[in-house]
Amino acid sequence: MAGLINIVPRYLPGYGMAPEWGHAVRPVVLVYTLVCVVLAIVFNADVDAQAGAYATGFLAMMVSGAFAVTVSAIRKRQRRAAVGFTVLTLVLLYALVENIREKPDGITISAFFIVGIIAISLVSRVSRTTERRTDHIEFAPAARRFVTDSLEYDGALYLIANCRQGGDAAEYAAKEAEQRGMTPVPGPAEVLFLEIDVIDPSDFSDVLRVRGIEVDGHRVLRAEGPAAPNAIAAILLALRDATGVRPHCYFEWSEGSPLTHLLHYLLLGRGDTPPVVRKIIHRCESDPARRPGIHVGG
Repeated sequence: MAGLINIVPRYLPGYGMAPEWGHAVRPVVLVYTLVCVVLAIVFNADVDAQAGAYATGFLAMMVSGAFAVTVSAIRKRQRRAAVGFTVLTLVLLYALVENIREKPDGITISAFFIVGIIAISLVSRVSRTTERRTDHIEFAPAARRFVTDSLEYDGALYLIANCRQGGDAAEYAAKEAEQRGMTPVPGPAEVLFLEIDVIDPSDFSDVLRVRGIEVDGHRVLRAEGPAAPNAIAAILLALRDATGVRPHCYFEWSEGSPLTHLLHYLLLGRGDTPPVVRKIIHRCESDPARRPGIHVGG
């Protein structure tokens, strides 16, 4: 067992990368160019229509900026500035409305461009749901100690996934009792809690840092990532590779509509976590005997 304990590293490379298309040269430029070419073909490359679209977009941007400055001036009680920017906003708004009235093709092209970008963004978001989305995993000293202590205790790793609320001792005690009652957590096993604080769901984390926090005897592995399921899967796989022990993670089924959970995951990085974690692990590991165990109750 000592051999397993000593190889828990602080830094684990190679867990997840940017999406495959992200390795292309200037992918955003290519996407924008493609959308522009498609729109040019659809509208027969009409220069006047595209000029209208440019004017519409430019005026819309100016109206938004003028309105934002107006609101700021009102909040700061700058009366003269508020009056001046209100007039400017109304003038720009009038120009925008007249431009749309005279050149309706402009707003049509702008709308198609926006729809195209949103559609491509959604396809991209869906296509990378089963990626680990991290380049490296780094365990802080306290996190390493928790893992090694757990291995010394019974030679196994049992983790309970927790969506932190108050973060106090009562919450962890209730969560452990609940999981032991509805999932096959071995009776004498020592458990670690695993928590992911979701940051920007659109981002890719270069380094997933796992910290160790102790709350009244309850040991918590906590990390920040762009999506909870992806980060959990990456940590479980990293623990398996680093220790040689197949970890087991315990979840509770989420209440609500599956469609709602899907939208929450795509937009906010959270949703019905267990199925996504399982899918990511299946994608990353073809051998069932080497996959971390995923247990769900409730």
